[in-house]
Formats: sequence, structure tokens, C-alpha cells
Amino acid sequence: MASASDQGRKIKVAARALAEIASEHEVVLTHGSGPEAGHMLELALRNELPERDVVSVLTQIVVTADDPAFRRTVPSPEPHAIAEIRSLRALLDSGALVICAGGGGIPVALDDLGTMRSIEAAVDKDLTAALLARRLDADLLVMLTDVDAVHSDWDGPHDRSIAGVEVAELRTMSFAPDSIAPKVEAACRFAEATGRRAAIGSLRDLAQVVRGEAGTQVHSAAPEPAISAIRRLSRR
Repeated sequence: MASASDQGRKIKVAARALAEIASEHEVVLTHGSGPEAGHMLELALRNELPERDVVSVLTQIVVTADDPAFRRTVPSPEPHAIAEIRSLRALLDSGALVICAGGGGIPVALDDLGTMRSIEAAVDKDLTAALLARRLDADLLVMLTDVDAVHSDWDGPHDRSIAGVEVAELRTMSFAPDSIAPKVEAACRFAEATGRRAAIGSLRDLAQVVRGEAGTQVHSAAPEPAISAIRRLSRR
């Protein structure tokens, strides 16, 4: 487990890279850690972007109470909706850099009358990110990890990084369910639903990943030209 000081240094490095992207694009950030990490990220981004509003939103993710995942010891139900989506859109339209859905968001379910209630579960952070990107009409979904790209036959004799790939081909491959597989599934869902690009890569290569020059670039069909996306600020 990383110490608080080590985590703080990593967050500052991440904030510096993210601030560079946020200077040219509208950006919504999610993260896999708890509220404390989100607060630290917000502070670091405020220091990097003193003229920009940086807002953290406690985010509730709607799941169904009869999801088959609730048969597991630690259920991870499918995310279906984002309760705060209208507020998130309003914040984006105001020019804010938004941090939301930390750790996959807070799972809630609706009863027969449409009343929300909290529910014990852990929603997958990558599937939540893909849903969020779709609901916000994002041009690009980027998922950052510790490795440079998705690899086939990881650490095996035929290990190779995957650059540009179509969803259909990616779905024929197998990946470790407790590591990169959720990111692959999230990327496929976003690309299939929108026809737009999803990317998986390393934080240190963030700018190149956004431009389509590094990481694994996932396309629904034939690859698009390698251009920056994530809803350009000029489009507001």
C-alpha cells in the first residue's frame, strides 16, 4: 500500500498531465480510489489550474436490485443510470473541470414507486466511466493504467502490445478478469454505443493517448483519423 506522501506525489504528477489536457478540452475525471484521493486530486488540479473551476461531485449510480450479481459475496451490479447527470452537464457547460463517480460511484436502487434507496454493492469503476462518457456525449473515453497499453498473452511467449484495434477483434481475446479486462469491456461498450474512440494507456503517455499516438486505441469499426477529442472547449 502506498504511503500518503507517495500517493500525494503521484496525484501531483497526474494533475500536471491532466491540466495540460484540460487546457484544450472539456474534461470529466473519474478515479478508482475513495473520497480522500478525490479530494487530493481536486486540490492538485486547483493548484495547476487556478483560473478554472474544479468541482467534485458525490455521484450515485443506479443499479437494479434484482441484478444477478447480488448472488455474489461482494456484488458488482451493472450501472444503468447516473442520478446527477443533469448537474454534471450543467457544470460542464459552465466550464468547470468535473471530478465524479469516484470508486465507481455510490450504488442506489429504485423501488416500485421510483424512490431511491442505498444498496450494498461495489459498481465497477470502468463500466461507470463508460456509462458516464456515453451520457455526457463525450468524444473520447480514456482509461489510464500502469501499463503502456493492453497486451495480448501478458508476460507469455507471445506478449505484444495492442495498438489500434476494432471492438469485434478485441472481444475475441481473453484478459485477466481482475486487471485489464474491465477496462477492455468498458472501452468496447463505449465504442459500440457511440461509434467513437476509446483508449487505454499510461498516464505518462496521456497526451499521446488522447491524440491516438500511444496506448490501445479501440474503434467500433474502421479507425478514425488520430485527432484529439474530449469535447473541445471551443465548442461551448
